[in-house]
Amino acid sequence: MKHVLKQLGVAALLVSMSVFTVSGATTDRPVNESISFPKDDSVLDVRRDFGAKGDGVADDTEALQKGIEASCRGNGKQSKVLFIPEGTYRVTRTLVVRSAVGPWVYGESRDNAIIRLADGITDTNCTAVLRTHPHEKGKTSADWFMRNFRNLTFDVGNNPGVDGIRWYGNNTGILKSIRVTGRGKIGINAGFLDQSGPNLIQDAVIEGFETGILSQWIWGETLSRVTIRNCRSNGVVVSANAVGIEDLTIENTPLAIRNEVPNNWGHWGGVIALVGGSFTGGSPEQPAILNQSVLYARDVKTSGFKMALQSSAKGGNVSGPDIGEYASGSGKHLFDSPTNALGLPIKSEPEFPWENDPANWICANDYGATPGDNRDDTAAIQKAIDAAAAAGKTTVFFRGVGGGDPNWYNLNGEVRVHGSVRHILALGFGRILGNKGVGRFVVSDDSAPLVKFQHLQAFGGGPATAENRSASRTLIVESCDMRILGTGRGDIFVTDCSSHVDLRQPGQKCWARQLNPEGTSDVGLVQNTGADLWVLGAKFEGAGVRFKTSGGGRTEVLGMFLYDPGNLKPEDQRPIFDVHNASFTIAGLREITFGPHTYTTKVREKRGDETRTLDKKDEGGWIGWSLFRTPSAK
Repeated sequence: MKHVLKQLGVAALLVSMSVFTVSGATTDRPVNESISFPKDDSVLDVRRDFGAKGDGVADDTEALQKGIEASCRGNGKQSKVLFIPEGTYRVTRTLVVRSAVGPWVYGESRDNAIIRLADGITDTNCTAVLRTHPHEKGKTSADWFMRNFRNLTFDVGNNPGVDGIRWYGNNTGILKSIRVTGRGKIGINAGFLDQSGPNLIQDAVIEGFETGILSQWIWGETLSRVTIRNCRSNGVVVSANAVGIEDLTIENTPLAIRNEVPNNWGHWGGVIALVGGSFTGGSPEQPAILNQSVLYARDVKTSGFKMALQSSAKGGNVSGPDIGEYASGSGKHLFDSPTNALGLPIKSEPEFPWENDPANWICANDYGATPGDNRDDTAAIQKAIDAAAAAGKTTVFFRGVGGGDPNWYNLNGEVRVHGSVRHILALGFGRILGNKGVGRFVVSDDSAPLVKFQHLQAFGGGPATAENRSASRTLIVESCDMRILGTGRGDIFVTDCSSHVDLRQPGQKCWARQLNPEGTSDVGLVQNTGADLWVLGAKFEGAGVRFKTSGGGRTEVLGMFLYDPGNLKPEDQRPIFDVHNASFTIAGLREITFGPHTYTTKVREKRGDETRTLDKKDEGGWIGWSLFRTPSAK
């Protein structure tokens, strides 16, 4: 994305849980999980290695800044995890991520690893506790990857003009299990600079700002299980962006959601797909949701507001107090179909206990896996997993890579994940290339009940495959660039991934949050043959089929940003969505282009022997859909 917008197991686990129910699903929200890492060269400790005190008194700004920079890839150095032990780390200026790749920052626990800005900051260059882009303004690119901040509190203190986090990241980037608090301006400002996104905010709590989250002028964003409370004006503001939202809780805030059209540019109006909301304690003078653009909302409960939804769009207002299902425009369809979205059952990612016993970690590098030598690492990786399984260990990790190409691990064959091994991750930039789709990790019936892959990236090379061929094991892929393959019946969860998805087994189920597959395809970057696929937040670029659903499969997408950098040709008849005797709905779609052409064919749908298309001539130029639907699969 180069174009510049003109505008702007086994471990002890300390977990307190709350329960939120939406669409028949139960979502467990981890509150204060305590984690640790083994002593290894790939793990930096902000106290041990950089001299931070964490006593709430000393100025830890320089130590944290050096730690963030040391975690990132750059200047030929090895990327690493930065660990922040429990404590209060006082800072006096904005912490800045300057590198294009990284960092990987983990707090020991969300509520007790606190980065706090000193009260009464007068330096006008201090605009946030944390900023994940090197610049505040000016031209930029969409080339800032793999921002990871987890298990932390960011406290803006008493600084009314300062943001908690100025959030910027492309393709994969995550704020997970974080708390942002204090008397500030915007809790998470994801609109201070254009061209950010797609990225994910998940399991976050934001308290005490003018506005909770601002999401604008970016390439898609996903909000998953976010709580915002005690904001003075707005909960979530969306403008010039497509946002997928699930399980949004907003308390004691005058206006829960504001969906805007910037500068009267209707084609850049905000696009929101919201499923599951609880908005309480609002203003009796304002609606819970104020909509000026494209909105789909389902299973939303409100109290304390003038009305549930006030909208200038075709769908009109909803007095409430609850919203069952709402679309701001008339639903698109090609065959006679129900007026609602599919409403597939929603599951959150399974609770996955962190391994806190360092004796249960094994490093694949110690068994011969070597980045950058362009040799096949398959046997070494398998040897590490076999050794871990034989010893009852749970976690196999790779040291992060650095430097220029070649800097990757090679996976040219098949690696079997079995026995007690349940977590395979990189501590830093874990670049693993799969040889022409052959290189893969396989989850089968002799794997652990839950198997998770994390921080494994291809980064421009051919990705390795994570395959679930089991009957009942669960595959979790988080913050990775891997090809996801389903050939069994076990569940699959994909979170914050630049991944192609291929589901081949009827009865298999997959839930994806923040999905960013790229490339050109005749058959579909995401393929669902007979399975159930639920997607919250998707971003695509380029030509060819994006989603193909066939063989009785069911696919539901909530929030999608699609753009073309200028390569589409009017004679290209490949559709965005290809549906063959299957069920497909998408809610909250924005398509734009930087060239003279948009997609010629938006949807191609086949029912029996009849095929119909929804074409550019029917839809005009850039499109913004609140809902497209098909009949249920037979």
